[in-house]
Amino acid sequence: MIMNNNLFKTLFIPAVACLLGACTESTGPDMETSGNSGAIRFAGPAVTRAAIDDADGMLTDGNSFSVWGNYTDGTGGTATSVFNAEKVTYVSGMWGYEGTRYWLPGNTYDFYAWYPDYSVISSAAASVEASAGTGISKITGFDATKGHDLMAATEPGIETVEGRIPEAVSFRFKHLLARVEFVGKIHSSLAGAENVAPRVLSANLYGMSKKGDLAVNGSIEDMTTEAINNAWTISSKTEDQSTQTDPFATASNVSLTDEDTAVINALLFPQEVAATGYMLEITYTTTAGDDAGQKTKIIDLGTLSDVVSRWDAGKHYRYTFTVMADDRIAFDKPTVGSWSSATGGIIIVD
Repeated sequence: MIMNNNLFKTLFIPAVACLLGACTESTGPDMETSGNSGAIRFAGPAVTRAAIDDADGMLTDGNSFSVWGNYTDGTGGTATSVFNAEKVTYVSGMWGYEGTRYWLPGNTYDFYAWYPDYSVISSAAASVEASAGTGISKITGFDATKGHDLMAATEPGIETVEGRIPEAVSFRFKHLLARVEFVGKIHSSLAGAENVAPRVLSANLYGMSKKGDLAVNGSIEDMTTEAINNAWTISSKTEDQSTQTDPFATASNVSLTDEDTAVINALLFPQEVAATGYMLEITYTTTAGDDAGQKTKIIDLGTLSDVVSRWDAGKHYRYTFTVMADDRIAFDKPTVGSWSSATGGIIIVD
């Protein structure tokens, strides 16, 4: 990490204080509790293997994201790197990181954040290209079946002046994948019926590619939904395609009621849906006690393309099916909306 001498001197002050007084050794992230300490502080999302609805759902101990950051002094000189894939972790109600950095007055800071943290993204991809100052520029072979809600944010142009300390850096994250949910329920006439126990024995989503490449040029903040869609190149390799025997997502033994029940909740690449051969296979039964009388229904999602012809980044697509009294399955028209009713395709974390 590149730092100038002034920053090194600033960072060494807490270490000297520990030599002179009583200090407690910490093996976790540094947590600055004072808003006027001069430390660079963050607020942001957490790591999960599921779709994130809002900021409140991110506040779980141990969750983390990664930050890149730099500053310039206004003279047009080379930017100085401050954060390089720094892991920011939520612990005991606060976000912290190792080796606290401090604001230097008279400079302008730019920050870039990716969620989940860099190590998690790297584990789900063949390779990740990133620069010390501006973060990730390319992800190759990202495996969407891992279920990571890939997001990115930019917070540029934070100016620092003598005697005024900036607030904690707040990121406005954009979802880079599409959320596709399959929901099941039973017809009201089956509710409470004797010897009836409707359930999905298995569900398989397949036909789409598991892997894709993402190339980011410029700031995520400035990218429209269309631009994010076009930033993805989905693999056409045979070995990367999901199949009936090797599906993209699965579910099993899901009990159904007359209320909506989530069966599959998948995070997929933005892509066309019409005439693609994307399939949902559902094996189900309404018989109590065993799997006798089970039936299997396979639906081509392209047949519903008059309503939903493509999946866009940051959007939530819901496909709802109903098990009828005569054991048939009926599909409603799919709906499309914001990522969640509260936040849309963007999460703002203060």
